[in-house]
Amino acid sequence: MFSGRKVTPSSVPGTCDLERQEVTILLTDVEFLQAAPFDLRLALDSARIEKVPGMHHLSKINDAGSRTPELYDKHSSGFRRATYVDNAMGSVHMGVGVCFLDPNGVIKPHIHSFEESFYILSGSMIAQIGERNDELSASHFGLISTGVRHSWRNTSDRPASWLEMQAPQPRPIEHGRDTFFVDGDAPSGAAPLAQQAGTNTLVGYFDQSLLPRPGGPSQMEGFNPTAGVAIKMFVDRSFGAVHQSLFLIQYMPGAKIDPHDHTFEESYLIVSGQVRATADGHTYDLGAGDVIWTSVGCIHSFENVSSQPVCWIETQAPLPPSREVFRFERDWAQLGGTL
Repeated sequence: MFSGRKVTPSSVPGTCDLERQEVTILLTDVEFLQAAPFDLRLALDSARIEKVPGMHHLSKINDAGSRTPELYDKHSSGFRRATYVDNAMGSVHMGVGVCFLDPNGVIKPHIHSFEESFYILSGSMIAQIGERNDELSASHFGLISTGVRHSWRNTSDRPASWLEMQAPQPRPIEHGRDTFFVDGDAPSGAAPLAQQAGTNTLVGYFDQSLLPRPGGPSQMEGFNPTAGVAIKMFVDRSFGAVHQSLFLIQYMPGAKIDPHDHTFEESYLIVSGQVRATADGHTYDLGAGDVIWTSVGCIHSFENVSSQPVCWIETQAPLPPSREVFRFERDWAQLGGTL
């Protein structure tokens, strides 16, 4: 079904094999949804529905399964998006996906009634964000605040891709518009960001030298230093975000975090290495390109059982509180034992 090998013998919830055109829909406690008045076979060759306990979803990024969002059909060329978090899988706070823009592709100027952050995975593009035009390349990240005009253009001879995080969650098109295209065209030229005078406070750049020391002081509010774990914050409250956070996290071999949950949703795109993830009592071995999403209240944990570091890009929405970010099972179990 997906490249991550499942460890526990129970069925895999919420997975989608884009090559074989099979899908499993995660149902929690609403059995009548099994008889919902729609037929997935209109869009897929085959489908099956399984009822499993849980509040998480697994998928795998695949360019072949990406498509042009309906609102963008007449306002873009060479643009596709592979969505891996939206309301279809139970999320209510975020929309997350990987976007692809072909050589000479363009997304015309538009605004959203939600906040958007991004991390460029490959290639280079000209990004118009507000009054600035910048040439951005792999490892640039940034924040596009609510209502800010922006556009994208790929003037290179190579495809570009980027992770796109949106919060509050975009509305399904049948429930109303929250993306509006405006007059004008996407710029066709800009200097690389590093060559421009001044500082773009809403765009940053990451390389490995900027990754904090594993186990050292954490950049994340409310996260205590953990042996073998390093976090590099990209977009958060200090960066100007109102609704979300975006960051990279690395686990060294043997590093782990104990079972816990949050008052916010999270998504995890594995970019390198392997990690063992547990959510709602189901355990999975995940590798590059695999994605897992956890809902509010989903008890989850991670452990690097391999001999190499693992890195993933993580998103959170709503924006986490400044304290009481984690609710660890171990802490409350210990407290319960003393009462």
